[in-house]
Amino acid sequence: MTANINWVTAFVTIFTIIDPFGLIPIFLGVAGKLEKKQRIKTIFLSCTIALIVSSFFLFLGKPLLKVLGLSFESFYIAGGILLFLVALDMLFARPRRTRNSPEEQDEITDNYLDISVFPLAIPMLAGPGTIATIIMFASSAKNILDYAIIFGCFAVSLLICMFSMLFSEFILKLLKNTGLNVIDRLMGMILSAMAVQFVLNALKNLSII
Repeated sequence: MTANINWVTAFVTIFTIIDPFGLIPIFLGVAGKLEKKQRIKTIFLSCTIALIVSSFFLFLGKPLLKVLGLSFESFYIAGGILLFLVALDMLFARPRRTRNSPEEQDEITDNYLDISVFPLAIPMLAGPGTIATIIMFASSAKNILDYAIIFGCFAVSLLICMFSMLFSEFILKLLKNTGLNVIDRLMGMILSAMAVQFVLNALKNLSII
């Protein structure tokens, strides 16, 4: 069985869109007041919810595109544009539009169960950008191995997110905000280039270029 999905491309894209390092200041902002046990529960619960939500779109994304009559090329173009917008936010250190709006930010509470669902699981870990990326890769999946690659890339990215949140205070002290911003902008540059490539690949498949 030969994989149709390039695992390196899938991992880098999913990892960058989730942005474990960019998540640290936001995580500390919403969960910094929680006790250690509550914080650990929050992290594991949010990652579990994000995995379930993303798995739903991974395995039902392709049938959904067929029902809607959408080709994978059109979704690659739409996904590429969305990822490029996310990359611009990362490059210019702007609040991520695919995460939470100012209205949603006002609804954040100190209850760890509420925080686990919103804003950590949705939309921080499994927001529109992540879901669009997963559906984009799933749309071109041809066999079980392709689905396993996408799922594995997301699971590993979530695992890294879990560790970044668990050791968020240490990482912030080590890298400081300046270091996190540098990493975020480098990841934004990579994501912007990949987003353009997704659009170009789709246009080539449509014989437009």
